[in-house]
Amino acid sequence: MKRCLMLFFLMIHCQCINFGNPQGVGPTGIFYSHYTLGYSENVTPEKDTKVGKACTNRTFFLYTSGDSSIGAAARNGNITEIKSVNKEALNFLLLYSSLCTIVTGN
Repeated sequence: MKRCLMLFFLMIHCQCINFGNPQGVGPTGIFYSHYTLGYSENVTPEKDTKVGKACTNRTFFLYTSGDSSIGAAARNGNITEIKSVNKEALNFLLLYSSLCTIVTGN
């Protein structure tokens, strides 16, 4: 019983170290989470739509780098007219996490 309580408090402590949601939004699993959040979307997407993706990554709580801005995603996809913006988040064992912005348009 004592070990179960210690494990429970350790998991809660890990979530505190995790600063809630390292990806910025949405739920975060202690062991693994991977999800996509839609911020804006064109209801009738065109056939010749381009896709751009830009990510920010964090490793071992020590190093975070990247540019996950909408502008960076549009540049990466060579997009001048933005149709939709979505976010994709990944978290693995509290050791690695990434937040990507996915932009579609022409």
